[in-house]
Amino acid sequence: MEKNFKPAIWEKKMDEKNQNKTKSSNQSIGQTKKNTKNSNPDVKKKLNQDLIIEDLKKKLKDLEDKLLRSLAESDNLRKRHDKEINENFKYAIKNFAESLLTVTDNFHRAINSIPEEESSKNPITKNLIIGIQAVEKELADVLEKNGVKSFKSIDEKFNPEFHHAVSKIHSNSPEGIIVEELQRGFMIGERLLRPAMVAVSMGPKKKDL
Repeated sequence: MEKNFKPAIWEKKMDEKNQNKTKSSNQSIGQTKKNTKNSNPDVKKKLNQDLIIEDLKKKLKDLEDKLLRSLAESDNLRKRHDKEINENFKYAIKNFAESLLTVTDNFHRAINSIPEEESSKNPITKNLIIGIQAVEKELADVLEKNGVKSFKSIDEKFNPEFHHAVSKIHSNSPEGIIVEELQRGFMIGERLLRPAMVAVSMGPKKKDL
C-alpha cells in the first residue's frame, strides 16, 4: 500500500506544479497582450504628432518662401519707383533746356564770329569777348548740373541716332567721318536732347583721268 501511495502523491504534486506553470504562463501572455494593447494608442498618438509636425514644417517653409518672394518683389517695385521718379525729375526740364540751347548757340556763334586779330587789337572787343565767354561757360555749367551737356562730333563716325547730316563734302578724311559741325548736339542724361547738325566726308575727291 505504501508503494502505491507515494507515486500517487508525487503525480498529484506534479499536476499542481504543471498547472501553476500553465497559469503563470497564461498570466504572462495576458499581461503582454494587455501591455501591447495599452501601448497601441501611444504609438498612434506619436505617429499623428510626427505627421502634424512635418505638415507644420512644410507650411512654415512655404510661408517663408512666399515672404521672401514678397519682400523681393517689394524691393524691386521700390527701386523701379525710385528710378521713375529720378528719371521724371531729370527729364522734366527737357523743354526748358531745349529753349536754352538757342541762347547758348547764339553766344557760341557770337564768339566765333569775331576775328582773333580783332580782339588782340582792340581792348574793348577783347573784354567783350571775355565777358561773353564767361556768360556762355556759366550757362553751360548750369545746363551740365541739370544733366544737359554737348557731345563731340568732329572726327567721329556719322551716327544717324545722334547726327543730322546737312551736307556731304569731299575731304581728306575717310568717307562717313564728320568733318564739320554746324550746330552742336546735346544729351540730357542718357537721352538725346538735340542731334548735331554736321557735314559728312565723302572721302578724297577722285582725280580726273
